[in-house]
Amino acid sequence: MEQWTIVIVLLTIAIILLFTSFFVKDNDRKFADEMSEYTLQLTEEIHELKQRIIAVEEELGKEVPVSEDSQTVKKVHNLTKQHIITLYTSGRTFDEIAEQLSVPITTVQLVVDNYIEQSIV
Repeated sequence: MEQWTIVIVLLTIAIILLFTSFFVKDNDRKFADEMSEYTLQLTEEIHELKQRIIAVEEELGKEVPVSEDSQTVKKVHNLTKQHIITLYTSGRTFDEIAEQLSVPITTVQLVVDNYIEQSIV
């Protein structure tokens, strides 16, 4: 009789914990949604501020500075563009090209997309 009492108590505790776990997950999901929305809102605000800064600088007649990173990317892009196209036409995948040339896969995709657009036109 004592064993059955323990089994029933443990089963009851398990059922109670199961039901409470459903409610706790909803709070986590709500928090994640709020954080995602907040992050998106901040990103949009930062983008708007950058656009305003560029507009004000153009109105004042100042040159908009180009960061060194973007200039480096353009130089690398110009130096390796033909090599990327050659590797692509020889049947290499984007991952293989990016690894071989040590460039981001997005750069490889951009170069190949531009190559394909120019080939079609």
